[in-house]
Amino acid sequence: MIVESFIGSGFSVCHYVRARNSIKELFKDAGVCGIYILHFINGEYYVGQAKNVVNRYSSHRKKHLDIDYVSFCEAAPADLNRVEKEMISHLEKQNKSLRNISLVSIFPGQSDLDLVISREDQDKWLQYKLDKDSLLTPRFDYPELRKKYTERFQALRTSIYYEPIRNVIQQYILYTLPFPRTTEYSFWSLTCLTKVNNSMALCRVNIFWQETLNITEYSYSYDGRKLRDLTVSLFMCKSKLMERTSVEELKNLFPTLEFTDLVYEKGGSDQINAVISIQVFEDFLYHPPVSDAIKEFNLRLMRKGGCVYNRYHCFDFADQVLNLENSGFE
Repeated sequence: MIVESFIGSGFSVCHYVRARNSIKELFKDAGVCGIYILHFINGEYYVGQAKNVVNRYSSHRKKHLDIDYVSFCEAAPADLNRVEKEMISHLEKQNKSLRNISLVSIFPGQSDLDLVISREDQDKWLQYKLDKDSLLTPRFDYPELRKKYTERFQALRTSIYYEPIRNVIQQYILYTLPFPRTTEYSFWSLTCLTKVNNSMALCRVNIFWQETLNITEYSYSYDGRKLRDLTVSLFMCKSKLMERTSVEELKNLFPTLEFTDLVYEKGGSDQINAVISIQVFEDFLYHPPVSDAIKEFNLRLMRKGGCVYNRYHCFDFADQVLNLENSGFE
């Protein structure tokens, strides 16, 4: 087997370490702070950072017995985050299979999601080949948690914004989350009236470690009057989106659309954040390049693991959006 040392990428060290519990002897006369790449026997890789790679390797060996080689590149502590991100992005672009979960865009290994939705059904969902039955599976309930957020949901329900918010969330969840009743709570959560720094998120959909859709209120002036409206922020798979369209084309179709530089590390580098007015959100959602990119991104996140924000899930709100009556999905 040909071993890729990554010397061309600045990794001056590549050691054969199979069956080694320690690599201390290999780093006697070298720096130990930097970025390392673990090469696994099956051809997969793991990219990490360490202020002491000797200690970090010993930790990895307790979990992974199939480490074959270690490549290493010295880096200053202040540069570790940047160089690690750059290397992960570089390897992903080369279609290397990475065992990382954070920072990567695609998690290739076996996922907890596979235990509840087969890979075949995941692929069918991406290709729009599932029927309405996928929207009607049994739901999980958590009465104690439900009680915690009922009051907050009732407050949202009395808002003048409730109907448009519910419609947006309903279309988004039913259309861009696979088997939404099956994956509810474990793989996605829905929150309402959540304080974020000094502002309020009227509602938010979360998958894995990040938000994927967020609705907020904003104020603006028009003809001497101060008005208020809603804006929707959502995330998509950037590469999938740009396969079939461009930023310029999308902005021509949707004049209120803006793209930001917001990226969450847990979702990987292949993501893009769009902000658009709620009035045109539905047209935007069902624009084929957009819907494909949203679905791809959401499934990738679900495959990384469960939703860590499920303790904030509002079951009362989910009752409303998962009800197919008057949803257009009947």
